[in-house]
Amino acid sequence: MDSSRKFIIVSIGVAVLLIILVSFTLAYAGRDNTLMSDKTLNLEINGFNVELPLADNGATYDAVSLSSVTPNTIKLKNEVGATVKINDKGIGAGNTIELKLDQLSSGELIKIEVGYEKDKRIIYLRTLSSQLPQMIATGESPYDGNYYATLKSGGAVLYELNSKGEVIYYIAKSLDKAKGETYWDFKKHVLEDGKIRYSYQRSYPGTDGSAFSNNSLGERVILDENYREIKTITLLGSENAKVGDPVDGHDFILINDDHYIVSAYQLKFVNNIPAALAPNPMGSKVVQTLIQEVKDDKVIFEFTSDAHPELYALSTENNDYGNVTNQSPDYANFNSMTIDPVDNNLICSFRNLDTIMKINRETGAILWKLSGAGDEFGLTQDQKTSKQNYVRLTDDGYLTVFDDGNNSGQTRILKLKLDEVNKKVLEYKEYKIPGHTTMDGGSAQKVGDGREVYTIGWGDNTDGLAALTEVDFTSGKKLFEMTLPQGISTYRIQKFK
Repeated sequence: MDSSRKFIIVSIGVAVLLIILVSFTLAYAGRDNTLMSDKTLNLEINGFNVELPLADNGATYDAVSLSSVTPNTIKLKNEVGATVKINDKGIGAGNTIELKLDQLSSGELIKIEVGYEKDKRIIYLRTLSSQLPQMIATGESPYDGNYYATLKSGGAVLYELNSKGEVIYYIAKSLDKAKGETYWDFKKHVLEDGKIRYSYQRSYPGTDGSAFSNNSLGERVILDENYREIKTITLLGSENAKVGDPVDGHDFILINDDHYIVSAYQLKFVNNIPAALAPNPMGSKVVQTLIQEVKDDKVIFEFTSDAHPELYALSTENNDYGNVTNQSPDYANFNSMTIDPVDNNLICSFRNLDTIMKINRETGAILWKLSGAGDEFGLTQDQKTSKQNYVRLTDDGYLTVFDDGNNSGQTRILKLKLDEVNKKVLEYKEYKIPGHTTMDGGSAQKVGDGREVYTIGWGDNTDGLAALTEVDFTSGKKLFEMTLPQGISTYRIQKFK
């Protein structure tokens, strides 16, 4: 073979190799580009799934839940065929890392790198979710404890604030991702054995009875000391409930991991409504309150409002007990409970009765009624509550009440000392912030030793005034205040050490 032919053959071979090499390179690059643009990074952050598209380099997304007080657990759930780093720490598919955040802030981002040295995507997670409303905080509380809140609109949102009003923990789902799910009554529990737990109500659309309970029915979620979900609670089966029936989200008492008290709203047929109230002769449908105490997976106590027919006439709602125009008259509307450590009985608030009642925790008997048409303590009309929402006992035995004051148009806090034996009010004090009115929800807790200091969650207040106020009524000074955008409201905001 002459040299010219060899040259041609070699040249053709080189060209073929070049074509193969270029094709392979282009195909490989195209595969990487497809990887970057078409794939999604699936993470599990603090138990919540987060899907992060890789199409847009530099994009910023929200996590569902983050904390600055405990490490955040992040798991990579899927294989994306590339290296993955979270804040420069590598993570493989199926593996978990812990990420400590010093603060949650709109200016603080978590960096996520996906890809290779020459072809990668960098995306970010906000440490402070954009689903949280803007909060304007002024002052700083000098008293120990953090604030726990849920929103009544704008998605499924709960959060914890420190004494400066900084968010230190949250769960926040947008309206489209929440799909009607809402949160109620976020709180901290210190159990009898010293363990720390947190809980909140998770309510779902379409839950039986939700139409007559302001969508508060669902399940109580229990979190451990690191905010990790450990169990959910619904009703246990009994003569008054079926296994798995939804619980109500207005209040909840956790005594120990195996001992708790829940409430429920139930639509029931009853035949014990007094004739003077014009019931349906075939039986009337009403919304009754059920309180259920559970210990070691057994129901040890139940109270039902329909077992006390005298309550029907005490309702302030002008109820249609004949079910002509209303198939679910909510005549009682339970919204708060606390245990009296003196006798271990329950003190409960019933909004639509304008009444606070003590209930025997063994027999279910009503021991006394304070305020409302059935008041047994001789309150004057001005002293009586109207649509009160929250009752608690102080360490020195005073009953505190957040009174929405719907009749007067002036919300107030009441502090009472009761003589329960003789049914007399020994001391009666009221505290007001003029012009600040709540139509529904709200809470008040005494937090200052030796001073009249109260943490006030203003509930369904959408007029642009504060959502949370901590005020020293002894000096007349506000210590701390947090305001939400107009139109955004809370159910209640509570403070716990």
